[in-house]
Amino acid sequence: MSTALADLLDFTVVDRSTEEGIVRYRGVIPDVFTIGPKVHGGSVQMMVSHVARRALGELAAGDDVVRLGDVTALAVASDYLAAPDPAELDFAVRIVKRGRTVSLARVDVTQGGRSMVTSTVTLGRLDAGEPRHREPTLLDDLSPVPDENALGLEGTPLGEVMHLAPAVDLAIDPDWFPALRGQTGPPVTRGWIRVKDAGAQPTGLDREFPVLVCDISPPVVMNLGLFGWAPTVQLTTYVRRRPQPGWLRFAANSTEVGRGMFAEDHVVVDEAGALVAQSRQLALIPSGA
Repeated sequence: MSTALADLLDFTVVDRSTEEGIVRYRGVIPDVFTIGPKVHGGSVQMMVSHVARRALGELAAGDDVVRLGDVTALAVASDYLAAPDPAELDFAVRIVKRGRTVSLARVDVTQGGRSMVTSTVTLGRLDAGEPRHREPTLLDDLSPVPDENALGLEGTPLGEVMHLAPAVDLAIDPDWFPALRGQTGPPVTRGWIRVKDAGAQPTGLDREFPVLVCDISPPVVMNLGLFGWAPTVQLTTYVRRRPQPGWLRFAANSTEVGRGMFAEDHVVVDEAGALVAQSRQLALIPSGA
């Protein structure tokens, strides 16, 4: 069964060089994964994390194939050089280092011969078990699942801009998004998200889906009355552990919004409250805002 997320992770191998440690893939980013007319940056980064893990396995030999079975992207650092269109993308993956604990890949994304996104991906095994120390987060008092006041995508003004409804169930905490009421407030948002049709999705998706979630919030500067496309300059995402099945909660905030740029932090936890992923992105203030 084809689903939006499955289509996002459907790649064709164009070329493979074991000697050079490079695999070239071609994939398509569907219209679903756009915010307004622009491709959703977290979706591209999810594709990057997927091809990095896949290339590491495809270039391995013998017992290494088994050993790499539970290896996934731990950190993805992406520089966005241009905004790709929802269409075919080419991914050139070079394995920089293959280690027993940590491996490193470089992934260059191009479209029509033009460089779009360049990333480094750190690959290894996710954390597990209880943490040694934990600080409070903005999500500690948020219900593990959406409450009756949660604002969904479908049939709302937000859904007219964020086109991800065929791929995910997404709900925003309206108390933390005054922009939708024509009001202003702190640059903080939070909400809930889960994979739509989870049973039909590719195996292992739960390891890579948090990468997408770490860029899922509407730009927090909307709460300051700054509307429009906020282009991502750089996005670094850390995946900490595999989430429990069900809803993920996310919060995004900015400690300082400048005249031309702002940094936005995401934190993502699962229904049990375990930290799943974190990110920080540098973005531009919407032009004309």
